[in-house]
Amino acid sequence: MKRYHGSHWVKAGFYWSPSRWEMVTAPKGGGRLAGEKEVTYIRLPLPLVVILGPALGALYVIFLPFVGFALVIGFGIKRCLPMARKALGRLWEMVARTVED
Repeated sequence: MKRYHGSHWVKAGFYWSPSRWEMVTAPKGGGRLAGEKEVTYIRLPLPLVVILGPALGALYVIFLPFVGFALVIGFGIKRCLPMARKALGRLWEMVARTVED
């Protein structure tokens, strides 16, 4: 695949920047790519864009609720873990006192 750099004049089409995870379109007559010369772009063929666009959108819709659940569960664990450690510490103290007596 041919690589293009920022601020270069390109013909019409879809260009993807892997470093920025950004997709840029060049108009019908062509245009300049956004960014400095360090930014690289790859030209994507139209059939690939037509197939991948809806597929990635569907994956986003399917997995977004799971991401939400994971964030809520992770937050709950972070909040409850110190309390559980404190409770276990007290429990071990009670067991130690019982064993000593």
